Formats: sequence, structure tokens, C-alpha cells
Amino acid sequence: MFSKKVQFGILLMLAGSLVLAGCAKPTEDPSVKITQIAMTVQAEITQNALLTPSPTATFTPTVTPTITPTPTLSGATPTPTATRGIVTNPSSGDGATYVADVTIPDGTVVTAGSTFVKTWTVQNTGKTTWTKDYQLIYLDGVMGANNLQAVKLTAPVAPGGTVDISVTFIAPQVNGTYISYWKMYSAAGYAFGDALNVQFVVGTPSGTATVGPTATP
Repeated sequence: MFSKKVQFGILLMLAGSLVLAGCAKPTEDPSVKITQIAMTVQAEITQNALLTPSPTATFTPTVTPTITPTPTLSGATPTPTATRGIVTNPSSGDGATYVADVTIPDGTVVTAGSTFVKTWTVQNTGKTTWTKDYQLIYLDGVMGANNLQAVKLTAPVAPGGTVDISVTFIAPQVNGTYISYWKMYSAAGYAFGDALNVQFVVGTPSGTATVGPTATP
């Protein structure tokens, strides 16, 4: 496109040509001359338009949003563990097997706040002799009377022999079903053998309590 100054100059040229044409004796038709000048101007305008570069559109890239994946939670539900950690030593040769409930079979009804003694018969099924430093240790549930958590053997037990182990309990004051878990520990502090438990019901005994079959740990 021409600037305003250039356009004004072209108009002056056209006007001058017309004046000269009016003053002098024309040698050609003025309309033809004006048409030629107009065509020349149009040609220059067209040529300048072709030489003037057209603005190039700027490409704006499309922003693709990044999708953050939702983390997937996996894994098993944690299993509650016993109050006391259990550490074993398979190479110790120790072994213990539950034999029977001597007192307080599972399901026995006791009075709230009463004191009772639970006794288990246990057999030494290992290869070592249990000394007096071997003991039955509390794992979880109801503790023994006065927070008792360990009962030592009163005499050695040779492989194949059996022993009765007793723990004294005080029944809770609230009615309900309770359970207590215990396990044998060696003199070196390693757990071994079957876990022992007592399950009792705190309530009001009515006549002779109905006792179900004794569960084997």
C-alpha cells in the first residue's frame, strides 16, 4: 500500500496533466492519457502489494494436559500381632505339645472378680530337657492375677515327659467372654511349641455350667 504522501503526489501529477492539457493544444485525447496514467498507478500499486510480505500467522501449539494417574493402593490388610513378640530358634531342639485342660475348660462361667486357677498338661516333645529356667510366658489377652506374665517350671522335664503348668487369674468385673494366650519359652529366651489358651465367660453361673469340647490350640 502507498503512503499518504505518495498518493498525494500522484493526485498532483494527475491535476497537473489536466491543467497542461487544458492550456496547450492537445496532441492526443486527454481521456486516453488519464486512463494510461491510472493504469500505471494501478500497476505500481499492484507491484508494491506483491513485493510487500504478508504477515505470517504464528502457530500456537495446543497444550495437552498431563493426566496424573491415581495411585492404586495394594497389599493385604495388616493383621494385629500379639502383645509380646515371638522369637523362635528351630535349631534349639525344643518342642512342646498341648495335652489337656486340667481345670477351667473353654466356656467355663465364672463370677465377676472371682479368682480361679487354669492348669494345662503339656508334653516335652523336643530333644532337650526343660530346666527350671524354662517358663510359660503371657502373649496376649487377659493377664494373670496381679499382672502375672510368666510362670517358671518347678522341676526339670525330660524329653517325652509331661508337666502340669498353672496360672492364677482374676475374672474381670464386666460380664462377657474372655481369652488369654500363653507359650513356652526356653532358658535362652526362645519361644517354642503349641500356644496355650484359656477361654472363660464372666457372668452368673446357673447350676452346672455347660462346657463345650476343649479346643486344641
